[in-house]
Amino acid sequence: MTRTIDMKALELSFRDMDVVHAHFKDEVLGTVNDVHELFDTIGRERNGRKALLVVTMGEHATLTNEARALASGPEGDRVLAADAIVLRDFGHQLAANAFVRHNRPVRPTKLFPDMVSALTWLGEQQHLIDQE
Repeated sequence: MTRTIDMKALELSFRDMDVVHAHFKDEVLGTVNDVHELFDTIGRERNGRKALLVVTMGEHATLTNEARALASGPEGDRVLAADAIVLRDFGHQLAANAFVRHNRPVRPTKLFPDMVSALTWLGEQQHLIDQE
């Protein structure tokens, strides 16, 4: 059963097996405040238990450089065990590659061409939550 919370910049869906889906809405420029809200909501809804995050982006949606830096850092590590980013198009692929290579999140982060492969990989990361 999926529970979805509609936020200003994104929809946050709590799926089965510790997976949380963050979908940034069309035309959104995600800010530091949006990322703080994302992490705070995950932490509150999961009572401090880490999540496996799958991220999708709507048409013409992106994050500011500051938001990407925050997303890759310790605040994200507090609530996330791993990130799977589903690529929308070539422009999004470039931005996601920059996130992985430039911001270098410590937690496992991987890019995927579709939701099925992203969710499969996240399922393989379950041990990161179970060991806590």
